Amino acid sequence: MAEHNLLKIKSIYGEVKGILEGLPKSPSVVVPISVGNFYNNIVDDLNNISGSDYSRLKLTPADEIEFTAGQYDATAVRVKVGSLVRKLEEEYTLGRSSGVEKSPIIVTVNQNQQVTITVTPITEIINNTYDELIKADLEELDEAIKTTKDPSEVSTILGSIMQKSWEVFIKVLPYVLEKMG
Repeated sequence: MAEHNLLKIKSIYGEVKGILEGLPKSPSVVVPISVGNFYNNIVDDLNNISGSDYSRLKLTPADEIEFTAGQYDATAVRVKVGSLVRKLEEEYTLGRSSGVEKSPIIVTVNQNQQVTITVTPITEIINNTYDELIKADLEELDEAIKTTKDPSEVSTILGSIMQKSWEVFIKVLPYVLEKMG
């Protein structure tokens, strides 16, 4: 029975993750009430199957845009849906690939003082980042490197990443150095 419930929870996790990936990233965009109702129904199903209470992560009238009937604030929706995704990942170890959760950066110093650095692809760094602001910066960085290769633009984005997370900055730096030469 417990295995059956875990499969249902994994399925619900997939639905919630799909909602998160389909949400607009711009805070100026709204989310229709129908999407919120769909999400809230999924949370109700999760509560019943898991035996836990995730109701605090449901969307409420307080998350609706003031003076606009039937629309949620996209930022509020992303925060709650993202929080549920992360909570399920932590509680049920979902969304992790088999093997190591995070790719290490390996630095080897031999007697000749040569340094070897393993470069983690930026898509892997993006996929393993749960903070939506950092993820947006990483996507912007990837686009800037692929299209413009403008050092000042890349530097600005790197500075933003560095202010938010040193860990992510250190992971992405070898990729930037490799691509920017």
